[in-house]
Amino acid sequence: MVPAAALSIAFALAGCSALGLGATPKPDAIFDLSVPTAFEGVVKRSSSQLLVPLPNASDALSTGRIAVRAAGGSISYMPGVSWSDQLPPLMQTVMVRAFENSGRVRAVGKPGESLAIDDQVIVDIRAFELDVTGSPAAHVTLGVKLLDERTGKVRATRVVDVSRPSASDRPKDAISAINQAASAAVAEVVTWTASAL
Repeated sequence: MVPAAALSIAFALAGCSALGLGATPKPDAIFDLSVPTAFEGVVKRSSSQLLVPLPNASDALSTGRIAVRAAGGSISYMPGVSWSDQLPPLMQTVMVRAFENSGRVRAVGKPGESLAIDDQVIVDIRAFELDVTGSPAAHVTLGVKLLDERTGKVRATRVVDVSRPSASDRPKDAISAINQAASAAVAEVVTWTASAL
């Protein structure tokens, strides 16, 4: 016979589930980020093999949800939409593919891919959002360190900050603007890295 206390807990959990409190609902639409294919400013090719570790991000950005920053620094999320993965691994994949598209390094990969690494590209995702404190605009900020794998010394650092206007605060317009800002930021990281090697 099931104890009364266990039944009470089971009914309480069932009630939460029915109200949508027990789990995050699946989004209506899932969006991916574009990988840049055009890179301006650097034409040389480096013989370095690069490692792109999982980027760092705050708890608010370490999610598949799409962030919106409002007045006072408050962060909320767009309902019914999400990225195709959690943001840090999604940006890691985009970064690796962008370096491959550029042809500016000998090889690039993620941890565990058994490359003989020369340098690491360490990325800190500082902003990745629709900013509605004024006219809606996408805002992407990446802090980047180029680390010499053999010596452990930082070769160079850079903060890439990109904004793109959004036609509105509706998800379709906002995500398009964020995608444009992210693509421009990643392309800038690639060209800066190639020039610093």
